Amino acid sequence: MANRKPSKQKDKKKKKNAGINGFSTLNQVAGVPKPRDYRSSIPVETPGVIHEPHPVCPMCGEIIENIASALTSPDGNYVHFDCVLKALNETERPGEDEKISYIGGGAFGVIGKDEEGKPYIVRRIPYETGDMLKAMKEYVSSLRS
Repeated sequence: MANRKPSKQKDKKKKKNAGINGFSTLNQVAGVPKPRDYRSSIPVETPGVIHEPHPVCPMCGEIIENIASALTSPDGNYVHFDCVLKALNETERPGEDEKISYIGGGAFGVIGKDEEGKPYIVRRIPYETGDMLKAMKEYVSSLRS
């Protein structure tokens, strides 16, 4: 018997079944490349570890766990933020519609509300100076190893 060529209909069926008839994923539709492992040639520096001191707050007598959340008192000691806020509430005695809040830059303020309910600063209470804040930042960065 002689070799017979398959009919054209069978060739079409084979081609139809062999090819992809559409997209199987949304990434194929969008043309997103397949994920590959990326290996950078840039060396990764390990971050420095801060060996945090745990000074005692002179206002409450407890250890300050997070030095970054502490304030520097006028006498140079580190104190809890909450201790300073409590002490200011006792000494400043805000009015009925007033409260004391940290307003930034080492200062607190007595905050009141006007007739429309918008807050405004009744008076400013400086606590930390810029030099004290700068000294604390330098001290914390010197603890990195």
